[in-house]
This record gives sequence, structure tokens and C-alpha cells, in this order.
Amino acid sequence: MREAQDILACEEKLRTAMIAGDVETLSELIDDDLVFTGPMGNVMTKEEDLEAHRSRVLCIQRLDLFETAFHPLHGFIVVTTKARLEAMYDQNPVSGTFAYTRIWHQDEHGWRISAGHCSRIGDL
Repeated sequence: MREAQDILACEEKLRTAMIAGDVETLSELIDDDLVFTGPMGNVMTKEEDLEAHRSRVLCIQRLDLFETAFHPLHGFIVVTTKARLEAMYDQNPVSGTFAYTRIWHQDEHGWRISAGHCSRIGDL
């Protein structure tokens, strides 16, 4: 499926941008109306997510994805994946295994994330 190949490339671009703190690339990949629920239940907008990277409140050192699956759904692609994460958030270390769900849609800008969710599922 061509869409799965496109989304796989977008997921890798997203992973790389998150580690690098590349706000410009993140902005291209995230829909303006993003709704993202973080591991503590906090709901973030696109600007809040970008600001965490821009200000370096969130600094990711490691983000290794595994068990990634693609689920086409009425014009969207739902991606489920797990990740080993090592990061600093607000100068506090964060590490563990997390489950992510991201909903991608295609518009005139290409594939973009419109919604997502992250849950901690274990220790490293």
C-alpha cells in the first residue's frame, strides 16, 4: 500500500525532528488543529507542542520505535506504535516504554497529524 510507505516516511521524519528539536519540520507534519493527549492526560494544541520543543522544555535523546502498524480508516491512517524514550521534560528525566496512537490525514500540505495519544506502558 503506497499510503503506508508515505506514512512510514512521515513517521521517521517526525521521529528525527522530535529528537533534533526541529520545530519547522514538526510544524509541517502537525495539523493546525492538532489534539494530542500526553501521558499525564494533558491535552495539547499544535502551538503548545511546538513550544515545548522550541523552548527546549522537552529534549528527546532517544526515541526508538517498534511494533508499528498502519490502519487505514475512511481517508485517514491510524498509526499505532511503541517507543523506547529517553528525554528531559522541564529539566526532569523521563524514560520508559510508551504506546503512541497518531491519526494522519492528507491535505494540500501532504500528510499531517490531526490527533494523537501517548501512554506509558513500562520501564526501560
